[in-house]
Amino acid sequence: MDATRFWSTVFGNDRPVEVEIGCGTGTFLLQASSENPAHNFFGIEHSRSHAEMVEQRIGARAVSNARVIGADAACVLRELVPAASVVAFHVYFPDPWWKRRHHRRRLFTEPFARDLARALVPGGHVHTATDVEEVCLLIRQTMGAADAFVENDEVRPPAREPTSFERKGLAQGSVIREISFRRT
Repeated sequence: MDATRFWSTVFGNDRPVEVEIGCGTGTFLLQASSENPAHNFFGIEHSRSHAEMVEQRIGARAVSNARVIGADAACVLRELVPAASVVAFHVYFPDPWWKRRHHRRRLFTEPFARDLARALVPGGHVHTATDVEEVCLLIRQTMGAADAFVENDEVRPPAREPTSFERKGLAQGSVIREISFRRT
């Protein structure tokens, strides 16, 4: 299925699509979809219970340009999202997976970065935020190794309400690091 048909099947229109990976409780997804009716927003959340809660919130607010799926983001990106079909990805506060034996579960890997590049339209953006310096370095390293992105200081992640992870980090005095990349 081509990109236009895929997303028009999901949303019932052909508006540009932005994808949030790890939408949690839907803070960004609901805000962005409400403030940007000319775009469609697709959330991917690993926790099915969180995805169901976000789906209920979307329905309660009668938001027509947002959808959510409860699934593994890397798998959805690799297997479902068509090439050159997304104008922006949003990845806010990915799990750092602190223990060394869990590092293999980290989201930002070379295959993940290649899949982001494949799915983005040329000139599309990946917006990230983290309060963990090690994760910030990992994101920069991984996206740089993909040879498809340039860090873009001129474009910042959109203004948004703080997520629950961001609020916790700020309360503990953490520094929030926001990085945007442009698909070359």
